[in-house]
Amino acid sequence: MNRPIFLTVLAAAAAVTLIPAASQAQIEVQIGNAPPPRHGAWGDRDRDGVPNAYDRHDNRRAGAWGDRDRDGVPNAYDRYDNRALRDRDRDGVPNAWDRNDRNPYRR
Repeated sequence: MNRPIFLTVLAAAAAVTLIPAASQAQIEVQIGNAPPPRHGAWGDRDRDGVPNAYDRHDNRRAGAWGDRDRDGVPNAYDRYDNRALRDRDRDGVPNAWDRNDRNPYRR
């Protein structure tokens, strides 16, 4: 009677030691898209959609080729600075003249 119990315990111990060794698989899951590289020749340091290898003007600068008001027109060609005309809460009153610029129901 001792022999079947010994074999059962031995089989259970062998199964317990072999299960973790067989289940050590590494799985990598990526949800969504990886951000594009920002450095190197094919990165996009100023995030304008043109890779660094072909980008003649770094739009991060606030100089003539920068875009101070972020309307897509470089400062050298922008005739009108429309930063004051932004309307954060979309109530029709620009932020520069809006008393409460975070509340869309009050002007």
